[in-house]
Amino acid sequence: MRTRTVCLNALIASLAMATSVAFSDDQAPKPVAQIGNPDSTRWTATTYEAAASEANKKVLEGGKPVTVTGEIVDVSCYLQLGKRGEAHIPCGSKCIEHGQPIGLLDKDEKLYILFAEEHHPRRDGLVDLKKVFVPLLAKTVTVSGMETDMKDYHALFVRAADLRGVKVEKAVAK
Repeated sequence: MRTRTVCLNALIASLAMATSVAFSDDQAPKPVAQIGNPDSTRWTATTYEAAASEANKKVLEGGKPVTVTGEIVDVSCYLQLGKRGEAHIPCGSKCIEHGQPIGLLDKDEKLYILFAEEHHPRRDGLVDLKKVFVPLLAKTVTVSGMETDMKDYHALFVRAADLRGVKVEKAVAK
């Protein structure tokens, strides 16, 4: 019985190692776009201005600049039905076009909800993330912005200036 257990454990370990090699970072899809500049990621003046109370300022102090690589998803269908990937582009595009939130799902399946960083332009409807992110739905991208975490929700705030002129690289078939 001991020999069988040892052999079974060895087989499981071998399969685990083979799986980790098969899905290593070398095999991960390469980002088709880089959005944001890690060197200039910070809260902007309108965001500081919107922090009217000490509690608001404390939340801003907890924000940090990050760069995250992951898949662009329609948050509503992802959270409700687990939908993502190429097959979901027609549905996800409609959802985002009609106001559903846009997310970035990293390799560890941590979901970031994407927002324009500048408070007043975002509030006043002057920044439209849809124009940039709908064409990137189901694609791997790298996004730099300010991250906040609140009650297990993760948000990534991207500067509007960083959304202008986003260039999408063609994916190379292997």
